[in-house]
Amino acid sequence: MYNILILEDDCIQLKTLSGIIKQCDRSYQVYEANDIAEAIKISKQVKINLFFIDINLKNESGLNFAYEIRRMDSYGLTWIVFVTIYKEYMLSAFKKVHCYDYILKPYNKENIQNLTKRLLSDNRQQIAVTEIKKKFIIVPIKNIQVKIFVNEVIFVEVFIRTSIIHTINGSFTIDYLSLKKLNAMIDCEDILQSHRSYLVNIRYISKIEKTNDKTSYIIYFNNTDKTALLGYSFKKNILDRFSDPVGGEINEQL
Repeated sequence: MYNILILEDDCIQLKTLSGIIKQCDRSYQVYEANDIAEAIKISKQVKINLFFIDINLKNESGLNFAYEIRRMDSYGLTWIVFVTIYKEYMLSAFKKVHCYDYILKPYNKENIQNLTKRLLSDNRQQIAVTEIKKKFIIVPIKNIQVKIFVNEVIFVEVFIRTSIIHTINGSFTIDYLSLKKLNAMIDCEDILQSHRSYLVNIRYISKIEKTNDKTSYIIYFNNTDKTALLGYSFKKNILDRFSDPVGGEINEQL
């Protein structure tokens, strides 16, 4: 059985969210709190596996509750999902509290249930400690601050003033962010520049092959059918790393 705590001071919103989560799985025990004092009391009495916290409480901020539970040894790594109508709060939440995700009001039933099941699956619980400690970057996408884990980045491509970060969870488009700046933000030894317009994660490369004109090279990856380019001046560095035991297939003589 998993214990879920919802902190929400709007009774209608609280009952709505609680009902949505209870429909996910009968093994979920949902606790409801209207204020921070009550939420802290419940958290000390019961081991909570997942928190849903409304940031915009009437007389206080849900962020303060998140700070409190992060100070408790038993909740240093517990999943936190924030509930909000204000997206601009998310940057502070991601940086200071390490919430896993956030949901916007009005609620989307399917999204909430999928998120809850995903976080409370046995597999997610087993990797929780590892994921919490992952390095991440935060980038602005359409006025939303989005967190991207570095080791989930497959490759990055930049065209003129637009950057696209391809990850195992999808692609993210960012305006006015150069490849040089992105590379500095990512700062990972597994992610290398392969071309003037590309960064690639060595650990996701499946093969490298020449193009039909024999003058350039294409990089293929696991987890996506998208490809990147390998420029001649970056070829040696990429191939040296690619030829280690975690590498894949080099197609033809490069």
